[in-house]
Amino acid sequence: MSAPVDLSALPRMSIDDLRDLWKEHIGRSPPPVQKRLLIRELAWRVQERAHGGLDAETARLLKSAIRNARQSTPSPESSQPTGPSRRRQASSTARGPRVANELPPGTRLVREWRGRTHEVTVIEARTGGKTGRSFRYRDQTFKTLTEVARAITGIHWSGPRFFGLITSRKPESP
Repeated sequence: MSAPVDLSALPRMSIDDLRDLWKEHIGRSPPPVQKRLLIRELAWRVQERAHGGLDAETARLLKSAIRNARQSTPSPESSQPTGPSRRRQASSTARGPRVANELPPGTRLVREWRGRTHEVTVIEARTGGKTGRSFRYRDQTFKTLTEVARAITGIHWSGPRFFGLITSRKPESP
């Protein structure tokens, strides 16, 4: 059995030490990635081995979501929008709205970040006769999810991406 890993020490380790640790704990050569990605993946794998992976229900839901995403991804020939309705259709998936302003008031977005759970509530905002969406986080109102993500992380981060409303659309290789 491998020695325990101090996850907080990973960022201070050299890339060569990280690769050696990977071989020791994962049992194969590490993928050729940047140091920060190797740290994240190694930390994930070590914790997964120590505490167990996903439960069966979560694994099933993830597999189903991947299957649904693959089925709803348009082919390259049909990926060109033909008008507003086509563009609208491409902006959502079976999971629901992908754009923050499409979320109905009362929707709660929950994200765990660095060991803390952060909860945001979508609220209706009226400004100058217009109705839109604002976001309530820790008794403060924010105009955008990006502002909320910055308040949580301290850096610029796409709010919809941070809360999992959008993901990259890179096709997976077969």
